[in-house]
Amino acid sequence: MSEELPSPGVRAAPRQACPAEVEGAGTASHRRQPGRPRSERASRAITRAALELLLDGVSVDALSVEAIAARAGVGKATIYRRWPNKEAVLLEALESLAEPQTGSAGGGVLGELTAIVEEFCRWAEESRSARLLPRLIGAPGLRGHYLRVVIDPRVTAIREVLGKGVHRGVLAADVDVETLTTLIVGSVLCGLVLCEEASMWNPADRAAHIVDHALAGHLTDQAASRTA
Repeated sequence: MSEELPSPGVRAAPRQACPAEVEGAGTASHRRQPGRPRSERASRAITRAALELLLDGVSVDALSVEAIAARAGVGKATIYRRWPNKEAVLLEALESLAEPQTGSAGGGVLGELTAIVEEFCRWAEESRSARLLPRLIGAPGLRGHYLRVVIDPRVTAIREVLGKGVHRGVLAADVDVETLTTLIVGSVLCGLVLCEEASMWNPADRAAHIVDHALAGHLTDQAASRTA
């Protein structure tokens, strides 16, 4: 099952900057041009059209303002009154992909971590926005912006729960939180980026499998005895 792309132009709460963001991406340079207010309906149609063309398999290099205009049902002049080029359209369109992160699901550190990873696995498996990541591999500026908007909030949530696990004595004091975070995130994204094939696991089972293997050998004796 795949969800509808969110309506571009709807902004989420401020987010922490992503370390992977490429310098210059997502700066004020992609904002719409100043001038009298324009139709928000047209703006949403334009940014949605740009994302849909990428999802249809059009590469970033091959994407054109003409194609975006035709898909959105507007003239090129309508686009250029708002943005200077296609990259600026895409940067603003990517902003619409931000999603609020769910809070703690209870069940202690391991339960919270598993819930976050399950949501991440479900997004990677079912979300149309996840299908954009492979399309942006060859466009560093756009990829960096996508990572900041879409991936980094999930990375931050995983990192924070692992840090909480160390603080509460669930994970060993010498655990390398950054390496564990990378291991978990990479396990979720590798299939999406490398082969784009559907996983044989359902999201809940896959999340439990990833967490169990990532934390193997890193739980304190007390925490291990509770999960045995």
